[in-house]
Amino acid sequence: MKKTFILLLILVLCVGCTRIDNIENLDTLVDTIFQSGSQKANTTSLGYKYYLPMGVEKVSDKDYNQKFKVNDNYIYLYADIVSYYYQNALNFTDEDDNCYYYKKINNNGKEGYIKIEKLKSDEYFIKIIYNYTKIEAYTNKPNLNKILTDSMIILDSIDYNNKLIEKIIDEEYSSSADKEYKIDKPQDAESKFSEYLSEYVGEEEPTPDLPDY
Repeated sequence: MKKTFILLLILVLCVGCTRIDNIENLDTLVDTIFQSGSQKANTTSLGYKYYLPMGVEKVSDKDYNQKFKVNDNYIYLYADIVSYYYQNALNFTDEDDNCYYYKKINNNGKEGYIKIEKLKSDEYFIKIIYNYTKIEAYTNKPNLNKILTDSMIILDSIDYNNKLIEKIIDEEYSSSADKEYKIDKPQDAESKFSEYLSEYVGEEEPTPDLPDY
């Protein structure tokens, strides 16, 4: 396992320094990560743990959201523990004719997809849904391999804490029991990432003092 992972890192260094002329390099990276197996977790968060690759800096951690920095690029992660708890079927219909790269994932029962969109010149948007987790990142072409590899290593290594998640879900349901509305079992695992992200990175505006009449 350790030997395979070292070979993976060598592959990333070699491929990451070259320009991507076709999608075969990306397929090779993803397949190699899966062949090496999930790495042992070295970082914990609320309800799960994961492996943070060398060179990836964790900038912030709030609830089920993490923000990482790789070189000058940021990676945003959101773990959907509610969908994981109920084992909801995910929606994998995000492919379109304009995307630069799209790959469905089915690895040892963990499903998802990778979607890369080419925006303006030399700018790419990466979106990965896998293992009940979503990652989004913007990067340029020279860093595309590196960002994709680090993201996939993190997502593939995520190990959920079932007992803690069950406790969290039970407490959330109990705390809302005396409210008028009822929380139903989620029917769709599609995460509202933008809403979570706006809450995550936004700053609360101060409340102005009102004059005393």
